[in-house]
Amino acid sequence: MRWLFVFLLPCLIFTPLSAQPQNLPQNLPQNLLALTIESATKQKIADFKVELADTPEKMSRGLMYRTTLPMDQGMLFVMAPPRIATFWMHNTFVPLDMIFIRLNGEIESIVTREDTLSQERTRSQKPVAYVLEINAGQSAALGIKPGHFIRLQSGRGAGGGS
Repeated sequence: MRWLFVFLLPCLIFTPLSAQPQNLPQNLPQNLLALTIESATKQKIADFKVELADTPEKMSRGLMYRTTLPMDQGMLFVMAPPRIATFWMHNTFVPLDMIFIRLNGEIESIVTREDTLSQERTRSQKPVAYVLEINAGQSAALGIKPGHFIRLQSGRGAGGGS
């Protein structure tokens, strides 16, 4: 029963978001979601527009073959069910920060990968539900750190809390 809940929770969170594109800001393309990173006290740290990688095809391709990534954009990978996440920089031309996120939306850890095109693998330390990729160095520059939370535009945390 518990595993059914863990598997269905991301579906319950993201299905309403994809079914209601009119809730997105008008200047935001339909394929991007607004995401805010907040402190534990809900102080806003940063805003991003993110692509959702929620299918095996999107997750496999990720940000490969792109030569640029706007500073205010990223990609959010949905790991359903939560698991140890493994990433590499194969065919990735943009240096990245990989932000590993728990089911409740809390940032577990951050890894900076400057070694573009590398086949070396990076793994999360613990099972995670989401991985946010942004430009390398942005986490440090903006003060993003473990213990902060991600929040989607709908006002719901990635883990469904508010």
